[in-house]
Amino acid sequence: MTFLTVLIYFILSLMAGLVLIGISLDLIVINTIAQYLEKNILSDIWSRLILFLSGLIIILLCARYVQAIFRSSQRNKAITFESPEGKVSITIFALEDMLKKIAEARKEISRIKIKVFLKKAAIEVIIKGVLTAEANLVEFTKEMQEKVKEKLHNLLGEDKEVKVDLEIRKVLFDDKEGLSEEKEPEIPFRNYE
Repeated sequence: MTFLTVLIYFILSLMAGLVLIGISLDLIVINTIAQYLEKNILSDIWSRLILFLSGLIIILLCARYVQAIFRSSQRNKAITFESPEGKVSITIFALEDMLKKIAEARKEISRIKIKVFLKKAAIEVIIKGVLTAEANLVEFTKEMQEKVKEKLHNLLGEDKEVKVDLEIRKVLFDDKEGLSEEKEPEIPFRNYE
């Protein structure tokens, strides 16, 4: 969405909100506005033409904005490319599922959430998870990023740039010795006399 479109929507929304608040608080009288419009603006043909063109421009901007939203939502749901045998389309869901299986194969990370975003010249992958085993964080993240990049380059070709962001949300280390020892069960109400 361009700056001009955002500015127009902001101004129109602000004006509409102020008019509605003014009408509800009796600050704006509709009959007075109608009389002013009828005497000053609607009596002149050029004023009517300016009002008509302003309304038409606003409608066209709205239609362009809606069209851009639909186009970007359709474009960002799948990657399509042509092969000699025909058109190939891979959905983002399929990519996320494949990358999740690759990440789940690693024992160091769990509770994995993967999001794939398609940009104009690149694919952005965000992997969020919980670190569950002690590992060198720099090496682990580098290996994960390289593995994801390699898999996407093998699948889609080298022409797309792949950016992989890895976010470790928590670090949970299970104490193996502590888990194997059985804890003595607590007796309820033992501290009361």
